[in-house]
Amino acid sequence: MSSVPLFLPLFVALCFCARTFPHTTTVETPRTGVQSYHTVQSFSLPSTSTWAALNDTFGGRLQELRPWAAVCYVDDPLYDSVKCQSVLSNYTNDNAREDIPSALLWANWESCGFDKGCALNYSNPQPVSGETCHQGTTPTYSIAISGAEDASIVVKWATAHNVKLTIKNTGHDYQGRSSGPSSLQVLTHHLKSIAYVTDFVPQGSSAAPVPALKISAGAQLEEIYAVLEVNNISAVLGGCLTVGAGGFIQGGGHGILSPVYGLAADNLLEAEIVTANGVFRTINSVQDPDLFWAVRGGGAGSWGIIISITLAALPPTAIGGSSLIIEPNATQNLQTLGVGFLALVGKYQNQIINSGITTTMGFLGGGYILSFLWPAEHASISVLYPLFDELRALSSNYTILSNITQESLYPSLATAILEGVGPQDDSLALYGGSTEIASRFVPQSMFESPESVQSVAEAIWEGLQIATAPLADYPDGVFNPQVSGFIMGEMPIAMRDRVNETAANPGFFDAAWEVVYLGSWTVGTSQSTRRLLTQAVYNAIGPLKALGLTSTYQNEGSAWEMNWQEAFFGYKYDRLLQIKEKYDPTNFFTTYKGVGSDPNSAAFACYRSPLDSESRVD
Repeated sequence: MSSVPLFLPLFVALCFCARTFPHTTTVETPRTGVQSYHTVQSFSLPSTSTWAALNDTFGGRLQELRPWAAVCYVDDPLYDSVKCQSVLSNYTNDNAREDIPSALLWANWESCGFDKGCALNYSNPQPVSGETCHQGTTPTYSIAISGAEDASIVVKWATAHNVKLTIKNTGHDYQGRSSGPSSLQVLTHHLKSIAYVTDFVPQGSSAAPVPALKISAGAQLEEIYAVLEVNNISAVLGGCLTVGAGGFIQGGGHGILSPVYGLAADNLLEAEIVTANGVFRTINSVQDPDLFWAVRGGGAGSWGIIISITLAALPPTAIGGSSLIIEPNATQNLQTLGVGFLALVGKYQNQIINSGITTTMGFLGGGYILSFLWPAEHASISVLYPLFDELRALSSNYTILSNITQESLYPSLATAILEGVGPQDDSLALYGGSTEIASRFVPQSMFESPESVQSVAEAIWEGLQIATAPLADYPDGVFNPQVSGFIMGEMPIAMRDRVNETAANPGFFDAAWEVVYLGSWTVGTSQSTRRLLTQAVYNAIGPLKALGLTSTYQNEGSAWEMNWQEAFFGYKYDRLLQIKEKYDPTNFFTTYKGVGSDPNSAAFACYRSPLDSESRVD
């Protein structure tokens, strides 16, 4: 058993990424072409001289990749005791992982099946003897692009030589889109420009000027928030500092301001992108409007290489907050109390989110963490008073160990994230470990009657028991205790009547909660334990699925979704597929369970389980 520190943060939000053994999924054959790329196994990769010519084109910037920790594997040709010390010192550091082309934030995304990676032990990183450092999903080569011209050259070369591209900024991704074996990595991480434009007008548009932020593809939320603070503005962004701007927008993107201003995708004014034919395009509501629609929520990695995005700048706002740490009475039935607590919060959830207040709940070590954040200019703390009064009246059932509530807890949005939410999220993320995840949206309609609220509460609690079942015997390599479930309420309620203006999952706009289950582990976990944990986390959404809930957020959903088109895209999938066929008819930019993809393609061989059919999660 591995351990994590026992602490209870003020605000908890999801900042995890996941990869485990997949199960083979049967899906409809896409109408777009099924790309067949050259691979190491096919012995048809471009010749050494062809790669050398590409390297010359980029002035020597083509980098051959091996896993980051290869220098710590004693039997590997790259073993270097001095370089290994740097890896050991930084193995769990998110900034270090983001800066290394071959490193991802979670080690299981670096592996091609069970133990086919090059991981170290998260709890105690040490050199490894007697084991093989596998290439795993690490791309064969990488090019750090400096702008649109580089991106265009790479795309044209890769399409001409039938080499798959993978696009990486930070490596924070739930669907494995930042890595891929036998691929050429396009590294956007060094595109860091962030400019505040007071009078932005989209190219080709006659719209009135508005304040905006032009953000290069390699910028991270931490860097963007710093610019917000300097310029005394706000924007719809998330709470996890390791997230990159481009992937965030392409998934939809939610945050503290979403109930008032919508998703990040709703606030995108323009984007610069290089598409599959190598053409650099500036897209917005008047130039390639269909592609602009698709990029806003239609999935990262499916449309081309994002060079920059331009996001609406919003007025400054103080952030109000409330954080409660609650302990159930251990002498009573904990299941009854857990379900009761969920039902209590659910009773008020529609009123809370419709008032512009976001909700986060976490479950750790038998206790509950309940927090609320809101833009002080748009919501009032008084909305929470009925919930607080009823919770106090149940003092024989629940003890409030801590309560920090202020109408203006932070002076600005940037301060709330940089000093509060962000560091606390990152402290839970177990960078360098491994995480499996599954989730579901719960629509507002499920909170309209006591009976439906109760059914949701029971389903969520049952899912928690399913997710934590493999932890009961404290198996080796599994973190225990660990956070096994989150609930987030950062939904774009104010944009509900504009649901079709972007490609973001329509389920977003109906939802009041997003329920997330997860499990984490490190080196030393047996294959059978990991199998059980994988199945448990995926099966934890079963009780919610039994209530007819089919939709989830692709950036925080399971890679093993069976009906992924419906789960990630809803009724917008067919239109997305038509746009995909128009701009990428050969399906060159294909990602696992992205628009137009064939999950059974050889390009996604690392998603296939090496286990027998009984191990697959159906």
